[in-house]
Amino acid sequence: MKTLYRQFIQTSLVFLVLSIVLGIVLTNVYYLSFTKQETIEQNLDRANEVAFTLEQMHGDTAALEPFLSSVANLGYQIALLDSNQQLTTFGEPFEDLTLTVQAKQVLTGQQIYTGENSGLSFFMTSHFSSRLDNTVGVPFEVDGQQYALFLRQDMNLLSSDIHTLLLAFLLSIAVVNLAGMFLMARQLTRPISLLHQATREVANDNYSHQLAISRPDEIGDLANSFNEMIGRLRQNDESRKTFITNVSHDLQSPLMNIKGYAELLSAKAADGSDEREYAEVIEREAKRLSGLAKQLLLLSSLDQPAYHLKADTYSLDDQIREAIKHYRWRLEEKELDVSLKLMKVSVYADRELMNYVWDNLISNAIKYSPSGSSIRIHLADEEGISVVIEDNGIGISAADLPYITERFYRADQSRSEEGTGLGLAIVKEIVRLHEGKIEFESKNGEGTKVKVYLPQYEEE
Repeated sequence: MKTLYRQFIQTSLVFLVLSIVLGIVLTNVYYLSFTKQETIEQNLDRANEVAFTLEQMHGDTAALEPFLSSVANLGYQIALLDSNQQLTTFGEPFEDLTLTVQAKQVLTGQQIYTGENSGLSFFMTSHFSSRLDNTVGVPFEVDGQQYALFLRQDMNLLSSDIHTLLLAFLLSIAVVNLAGMFLMARQLTRPISLLHQATREVANDNYSHQLAISRPDEIGDLANSFNEMIGRLRQNDESRKTFITNVSHDLQSPLMNIKGYAELLSAKAADGSDEREYAEVIEREAKRLSGLAKQLLLLSSLDQPAYHLKADTYSLDDQIREAIKHYRWRLEEKELDVSLKLMKVSVYADRELMNYVWDNLISNAIKYSPSGSSIRIHLADEEGISVVIEDNGIGISAADLPYITERFYRADQSRSEEGTGLGLAIVKEIVRLHEGKIEFESKNGEGTKVKVYLPQYEEE
């Protein structure tokens, strides 16, 4: 997944490269359209002045070389072609002394050469190359001999301190722009990362998380709106928990009365009579409602921020063995084989709550396992405590698996018999309070594997 930070950096770099390319193209267009012609005209003026001075000088051709050497020392590269096609250079040596056909016509045809048809590329850097065809040429005559004078400015001398300062200025701008780009990307993506973290907390029913973002822009407004939303969700959640707690508590007394009167009616009714059957149904449903009310009370108490675990150190493997013994009659009834692989492990946890975890998970494994199958329980202590409970039962569909720990979620009817939809939600909450995690792996018709991970606790 591409993060927003990476996308911002990549987009900024792309625009930076495009702006550099566009700047180079525009600079080339400007140079070729305006500056190049001005430079050629200036060089032609210098060449004509030199040629005129040579033609007006008295004496023989021996004065050519000293004069041209002195001109070259003023910042020019000069080449002199005589009537014998002999080429003499003055000043900084040329990298390429090849003469084009147009350049040779300066001597043979008495034409002026500007280098415009030298075949140089579009990029202006090629027009600064130290080549003989990248010059201007003029013809002149001394002592009755024809000469061709080729002249260009020495680029090495043009690289003065001002050019060095300009280059340093441009590099400084580039570095500052890149640093500002990275800083701006971080400033933009950091509050989004905090917002992402806050949404995950809300998804886990943590409504106490607040965004500590104070900015006078749209992101700041979004953070304020998010905090207001969390506040309202927290109020609604507290109201819901209070309502569930009150209702669950108030249901206990009437349910106990219903159960007691149903037991009396069942005891007085004759065996096999309708009255006996009706009383047993009432008693059974009263027990189920009473269990639901107890689960709601337990879940409400676990939801309280100030809930305190009554933790102590005890043997976890012994606790799991006791939970298995509690269901011995059901195991024998369904002829289930239980395979135990339990290390000797001590844990610092709330014994009563963890007993509820093992009781719920083991009873589910027994309930949904076919007769004659096996249940495997493995306890290990390797960089943390892990308990794995695996069965060969009916399994859970892929559509239901992500939601089985949600409150009141009921899967297909084959798994919902006598269920309340709260058992696994309570198990998940208990494991979370112990700073652990629970994972489920299951396929329809192939069984279910439950993994419970607990950290190593040290008694305070």
